[in-house]
Amino acid sequence: MRKILLIIVLVASAFANPMWYHNVQKTKANSYVGYGSGVDEVHAKQEAFNDITSQISVSVKTSFSQSQKVRDGEFKSSEDFSSAQNSNATLYDYELLKSEFSDGKYFVCVEYENIPSLDKFIRKVKATKLENEKQNSYIKNTTIAKKLKKALKKDINFELVRKDKKWFIKYKNILQALDKKDFAKFFTTVDNSKISINTNKPKNILYNEDKFFFKVKSAKNGYASILTVYEDGTVSTLVRNVAIKKEKQENIPNKEFETIPEAGLMQKGVETYDLYVLIVSSEKIHFDSFAQADEALIEEEKYKNFDELIEFMNDKNYATLKVVTKPRIY
Repeated sequence: MRKILLIIVLVASAFANPMWYHNVQKTKANSYVGYGSGVDEVHAKQEAFNDITSQISVSVKTSFSQSQKVRDGEFKSSEDFSSAQNSNATLYDYELLKSEFSDGKYFVCVEYENIPSLDKFIRKVKATKLENEKQNSYIKNTTIAKKLKKALKKDINFELVRKDKKWFIKYKNILQALDKKDFAKFFTTVDNSKISINTNKPKNILYNEDKFFFKVKSAKNGYASILTVYEDGTVSTLVRNVAIKKEKQENIPNKEFETIPEAGLMQKGVETYDLYVLIVSSEKIHFDSFAQADEALIEEEKYKNFDELIEFMNDKNYATLKVVTKPRIY
């Protein structure tokens, strides 16, 4: 009798889910479909997001295993090797394919298109009427601006925006979450004929725990300030308003400073990059919006303000230097 009752319960529970649940076809080639249920639609969607993330994670691990074999056999570069490990989906551009409330629960089916964020942005922007526009003085030199110009055949006045602890690219009312690879395209070296910045290391390549300084030169007397942007968009000021003389190479920081910069990695054993921004001004500048390099609370969200720095730089006399820091091999 108990066996019969158990079978009846199992059959009843099997029919508690909607017929379409786990049976919806994806609408795009490069997409994942996730399913979720919960006491409300928010919880159901979160479960669907987790479903998709787990699918992508399995795909990434498989790709990593394959690329590792190829690397060992054909000596692929470390950059190619690491890219497979760092692929993460940002589920901002999902589409709700199906939703139903049944037997006191919400059931949803969500689709996420797993293509580069920049490709999604380009597709959205192409659907609008475009004309050449004036761009921010720094942004126009970035890799991302050049890629957009090639795809759109126009210069558009797009922005970098921080929202909900994520980085977005914005154009008019179009907002696109950026993956890590496309966010990195906002980091670039910008030369300036009037001022220059370099490190004291060959080819400006650093290794973990390297102590280093900057070689700075200006065509005019002024005050030099150096800011750094970490690869997660955190901004801090290394030095503020140091007096420099025209046409004289200055080493900053010099022996008069109490501390000297030391290169570090964001993740142990993984190559990282930073952007250093030199600003030379005729008068001292206030940097109240940006953290001090030794500030204890530098990891706070308010200091992930690369977007503010880009706007701050727009009317300044500046040069930038993208520097790679590599793991030290002993």
